[in-house]
Parts: sequence; structure tokens; C-alpha cells
Amino acid sequence: MAWLKKILSHHKYKYTIEIMVLVVVGAILLNTLFIYPIMGKSDNGDFHRLILFGGLSNLSNGYKEIYDGFVHLNYSISMPGIYIPFYIDWVSETIPLKLAVFISLFAHNFHNSLFDIRYLSFIYSIIFLIGIFLIINFKKFSYLLKVTAGIFIILFFTDISYLEFFNSFFGEAGTIVFFFLSIGTYLNLISKDKPKIRNFIYFFVASACFLTSKSQELPLLIFMLIIYIALFIYYKGKSQRKCIVIASILVIIICAASYFSLTDTMNENNVYQSVFSGILRGSKTPEKDLQELGINKKFMVFYGHSFYETYNGNDPVGQEMLKEFYPKVSPVKVLGFYFNHLDRLWEKIVDSADNAYAFSLPSKSNFIKGQYTSNKLVNTFRTRLIKKYPYIHHNINIYIIFSILYLGIAVFYFIKHKDKDQRLLILMLLFILASGSSQLMLPVIGSGHGDFGKHLFLLNLSYDIMAGTSLLWVANLGEKAVRRYKEK
Repeated sequence: MAWLKKILSHHKYKYTIEIMVLVVVGAILLNTLFIYPIMGKSDNGDFHRLILFGGLSNLSNGYKEIYDGFVHLNYSISMPGIYIPFYIDWVSETIPLKLAVFISLFAHNFHNSLFDIRYLSFIYSIIFLIGIFLIINFKKFSYLLKVTAGIFIILFFTDISYLEFFNSFFGEAGTIVFFFLSIGTYLNLISKDKPKIRNFIYFFVASACFLTSKSQELPLLIFMLIIYIALFIYYKGKSQRKCIVIASILVIIICAASYFSLTDTMNENNVYQSVFSGILRGSKTPEKDLQELGINKKFMVFYGHSFYETYNGNDPVGQEMLKEFYPKVSPVKVLGFYFNHLDRLWEKIVDSADNAYAFSLPSKSNFIKGQYTSNKLVNTFRTRLIKKYPYIHHNINIYIIFSILYLGIAVFYFIKHKDKDQRLLILMLLFILASGSSQLMLPVIGSGHGDFGKHLFLLNLSYDIMAGTSLLWVANLGEKAVRRYKEK
């Protein structure tokens, strides 16, 4: 091992491990997303929220053609939305989408009106690779930890259940790449003895993009502010503190703007789901629950029915609902209901664990129509691990035990170490825990069981990152133990 350290310590081989990992990840990205038959996700009705910002539209106007359950490669560049910087239902994915459309137009001398979705996955892939590089390049990592981190990232995060979102207009792709970029830019910042203003800006931009990648990430601003405050406390330079304050305010404004950009339809959908597929789901006293929320029991007619359909003349967005239902329900009121019924809250938390990691092996819906093949070589390591050990991945007790141990160890190190770098690192590790554990409650409060498995995506991503962090911690302890043994 000494000879390897000697080689890698030479300035010519400074980034050898990082480059090797990026080459492997890049090859997997290329094969999965760009080489036929390409893989991605089919539209379930959510794509229209994002494609508007790219000035895109479907090639067909027919419902059956749009929602045929297959990946669509090409879209028409036909709408002026690409020139609109901010609009309804704004999320940070609009930035890479607009960039992808401009690159597509530039590549075809602004004559081609077709947009290939792989331009978007190319942008996501670049952001993903930058995030991975910054993470593995963390100055506190030994060679062993760099290799361990690289292998873990390759095995877990290039799994098809993660990468399939890159060739789609779902917000999960942004959640993945901006979370990695946030962690990477943060590690890059705190590892520098004298970080420059641009290092702070990189992190604040990345964290803002992560927080606004999906509306359900917005509440995480509360936890992110703790990190911002810590940066202000530990970095005492006048220009640094000025940057931190201004950037923090801008992030808050961007998050607020994203929240207030949500349309009434989206808010009403979330409220509807939080009640009829959340509070009332499995309830033994549904009418009593409605009354406790201040809702007339006549609205029981909507129980068990979709927000997007009218039943027997009852419209989820009809005048009665708009006047007597939606004004009386809010996420705060739903949360208050669960706090008054802790047994019901516990049931929902257990439901979240049961529905976590709803990963699936490749199917026809991951391919363009007519191109499905079972011979496509892709990484399914993470998905197969879930299928093999479901009692681990769908067990609330496992989540609780792991979270408590993770929290306890992190707090122990935070108290033990007084130096800036260690404490700032631990705060990010705690933010990752908050991001994941909060998803055991936030999705069901915000939108009930509507598209539940997909709404738990951040839980999956966060706990996988924490699993990797735990592996690095164990590897670090082992490395220190071997070092002490050799010194005796």
C-alpha cells in the first residue's frame, strides 16, 4: 500500500482515484442514458410542469399517444416558455432544462425544432459528475476512504432506479444531482484553510437549487439555515460574513418565490390527497375526522376517489369544495390533527417505511416504444439488494435504530471535537439525516398516499447517502486501528 501512496502523492497523479471513479460513472451514464436502447422514465402526467419552462411540447396532442407508458425521446421546441425566467410551479430544474434546450438549438444552428431529451440528461450527468468529484476529492479523505467512497457511489448511485430519472422531466433528477453538488461544494468549502468568496457562492447556489428542486424539499430550508448560521459563526472575515448574509437572504427569497409560485391546482391537489388519501385512509371514524378538521361530513363522497376525476356530479374543484373545503384545510392543520392522534401519526410513519425504496427492475416503461430488451447491461445492484432484503428496507424499526445510532455518533463527535472543520462536517451529516428522516412524515402530511412511493424518493436517497457515510466511518476507524497497531 505504501508504493501506491507514493505514486498517488506525486502531483501528476493527484486526482487519479477521482478520475478513475469519474471514468467508470461516466461510462455507466453513457451506456444507460445515451446509447440505444436508451433508458428513462415515462410521463405519468407530471412532465407538463417542467417542459413549459423549456418551451417544449409533445409531438402528439393525443392523450393515448402522450401517456402510452413509454419513454419519449423527442419533443417539439414550439413554445415561448424558454424565454420566461420565472413562472408558475417554478423549480430549479428549469435552469438545466433551459440550458439543455439552448445547447440543442445551438448545435443545430437554431434550425431544428426537435429537442432530444438526452441533452437534458447530459446536463444532469455533468452536474452529477462534478458533485461526485468534489465529494471524493474531500481533503480529509485518505486514499482508502476515496476508494471506498468511489466504489459505494458506483454501486449505489449509478443504479438504474436512480439514473432513469435523468432521461425524464421528473424533479427527482434535480434532487439527486443538486444534493450531490450541495454536499460536494460544502466539503470543498470547509476543507480550505482560506476559502474564497466564490467557494461560498458555489455552495449557496447548489443548496438553493437542491431546496427548490421539488416543493417537498422547501421545508428543509429550516435545517439548511442552521448550516448557514454555522458558516457565519465560524468564518469571521468581513467579506465572508457579508457574502453569507446576502446569500442566505437570497436563498430564502428564492425558496419563498418557489413556494408562492405553486398554482392553486397543485395546492388543492396536495390538500385533497392529504385528507382523503391521508387522514381518512384506514380510519375507523372518517366522518368524525372530517368534523374535527372543521369539514362537513357531506364531503365523504370524495373518499376513495381521484382528485382529477368527477364522480356522480361531485367535482373535487367545484364551487362547494372551493368555498367549504380548501379554505379550511392546510398542512399545519393536518399536522395538528396527527399530533392530536399520535397513534395515527405512528401508523403513517410505519406506512412510509413500508413504501420506502419502491425501486423496480427495468421494464418496458423504461424504454422507447418498440426498443425494450432484457439484454441491456445496466447497474441494478441497489435495486436487487432491496428485493433481496425487503425486511431491512421496509422496516420502521431499522430506520429508527439506524437514525438514533447515526444521530448519537454525530452528536458525540460534535461535542468531542471543537475545531471548525469537524463541526461543520458533522452539521452537514446531520442535515442529511434531517432530510431523510423528515420524509417519514412530510410526504403523508403534504399529500397523503398520492403517488406515495415516488414522494418518498428523498428518504431513499438520504438514507443511501447515510449508509455510505457510515461505511466510510467504519473504514476510517479500521484504518486508524491498523495504524496504531503498526506503531506499537
